[in-house]
Amino acid sequence: MKDFASSYLKKHQLQTPEISEPPSGNIGFIVVIPVLCEPDIIQTLESIWKCTRPSCDTEVLMIVNASEKAPDNIVECNCNTTIASLEWIRQHQDDSLKFFVLNVTLPDKDAGVGLARKIGMDAAIRRFNETGRSRGFILSFDADSICDPDYFSAIEETINLKPDTKGFTIYFEHPVSGINFPERIYQGIAQYELHLRYVNLYLAYSGFPYAFHTVGSCFGVRADIYAAQGGMNKRKGGEDFYFLHKIVPLGNFEVINSTRVIPSPRDSFRVPFGTGPVIHKYMETGLELTTYDPEAFRLLRQFLSLFPRFYKSESSVIRNLTGHLDKSIREFLEIMHFTEAIEEINSNSGSPDTFRNRFFRWFDAFRIIKFLNYSAINHFPKQPVTKAVTVLLNDLNVKVPERRSPPELLHVLRRIERGS
Repeated sequence: MKDFASSYLKKHQLQTPEISEPPSGNIGFIVVIPVLCEPDIIQTLESIWKCTRPSCDTEVLMIVNASEKAPDNIVECNCNTTIASLEWIRQHQDDSLKFFVLNVTLPDKDAGVGLARKIGMDAAIRRFNETGRSRGFILSFDADSICDPDYFSAIEETINLKPDTKGFTIYFEHPVSGINFPERIYQGIAQYELHLRYVNLYLAYSGFPYAFHTVGSCFGVRADIYAAQGGMNKRKGGEDFYFLHKIVPLGNFEVINSTRVIPSPRDSFRVPFGTGPVIHKYMETGLELTTYDPEAFRLLRQFLSLFPRFYKSESSVIRNLTGHLDKSIREFLEIMHFTEAIEEINSNSGSPDTFRNRFFRWFDAFRIIKFLNYSAINHFPKQPVTKAVTVLLNDLNVKVPERRSPPELLHVLRRIERGS
């Protein structure tokens, strides 16, 4: 369907450098990689190059970006990255897998990974729109990540098996040993990934239907869905979380566990929160990472088990149902004006399915994180991550390893999430 995204592009598209070469009529995947001073970008490009080619054609858009007020060393680093990338591209020619470098200068107030990712994704939408490939996929990647050789073929297999797929996340593993980083970084990243998987598994245990990882280097979205949902945001951090939680509730959202993305464990201040800042803090302190208390998830599970009974119930019934919950939940629901919200949801719901959809669009991932933070501050302080994971495994009826080091516990959670 040609011009499927024209209205989106007129309304939302940011100015990006033009790609003089027209897109292939068989283009199906476009990989978008924000790049900011990445001296090791070639290993990322090599990783993608070594992938088995899918049946469709693929493009890789590198968005080499910096703030208009970036210091000279960043500008010079980006220049070197561009030169090295263009030389690498010259030596790696394949009509079915093409690489392009787009250099952009970002306004200082919005400069960050969110805006860079948005510029790249909007450029991808323009390419899909030119060819009418509305069901092509934008693949989000990072400049310090690598992937397994079956990256494209695993994605294609999922789409072929489930042709209504609107988006997906891809299984990931940070390196937790090696010689490329100091040992303390490997210690820190094992704990941080443990936290990520712990939260995701406990969210699923609680009954939240949209428990998915939101890692910037590990997701994809169909072109027409991207345009229909207003595209990527410009947040300087957490852009992936906010974007994906617009896409996930639409349904037909998949988890691809048959391949793997390997994000970098490095420390960084490029984003206000996430892997880089967490590892940087760990490098400074060496203190064990903490996470939300298991009790908060158990209480969340109690609350979510009640939601079907809220459908078409009087306010007095709703208050009676929630009145038996723990103080931490009751306080939070009062702050969120819960009873009034349920009344509004009920007034616009003609069936239990509609109510369910509306309920979880209101009590979404953002509110759940707010509850977990409220609970941690006011009722259940955060716990050492290894201690919390041991409780999770007991709740999931999974045998806890005799030795409980972060890498050993992480191995167990990885196997659970990968379905093995």
